[in-house]
Amino acid sequence: MPIPKTKSDFYPKTAKDRVFSEMKEWIVSGTLRPGEKIFDKEIAEYFSVSRTPVREAFQMLEEQKLITVSPGKESRVTEIDPETVKQSYELLSVLEPIAVKYAMPHLTPEAFNILTQSTEDLREAIRSGSAREANEADSVFHDTILQLSGNDLLRQFCTTLEVHITRTEIHFFSDRDVSEMLPASVKEHERIIEAMKSGDVEEACRVMADNWKNTIPYIEKYLKES
Repeated sequence: MPIPKTKSDFYPKTAKDRVFSEMKEWIVSGTLRPGEKIFDKEIAEYFSVSRTPVREAFQMLEEQKLITVSPGKESRVTEIDPETVKQSYELLSVLEPIAVKYAMPHLTPEAFNILTQSTEDLREAIRSGSAREANEADSVFHDTILQLSGNDLLRQFCTTLEVHITRTEIHFFSDRDVSEMLPASVKEHERIIEAMKSGDVEEACRVMADNWKNTIPYIEKYLKES
């Protein structure tokens, strides 16, 4: 099982959270590939913990549909499911416009600087051909708006959905030409920023919805090609 050779310096509070956080990152980043077998004994040895927190972390990962646990048999990283991915984009096209609406009263010059810089970082990542950096820049943009919304439940739900999207995009975009799709996303980010600056809530929400919905045809195309 291709887990990292070195360990992170930062660990969450509990062993269960530590295992969950690290393993989720491995799955999203592609360190653990779809269909990969995972072994609680090997994971426990890596983190120097007992199997109990590992099994608890496995349950959390299974709840987020990132692994499939078969008691007494084997556990595997879940395959990327086209319908789950499509539903994640569709749900975010509804939920993140709500986050935009909640965020509007809390906008600051610093927040606009972050949104603008992340959009520029996305543009640069496209130029350099780095799918991972493009995804990171996109995540900063959306998470900034979710933080500004001040709604922890909304942010938590959107973040869970974005885990599946990030995993899919890293998996499929790394070896494909996405030059047609990503520049459109940059323009949408710029239009969202412009609408938020001018106080046009309706336009900002509409473009945010489009930003998610417009990606669905590309993802469906890549999933069919795989």
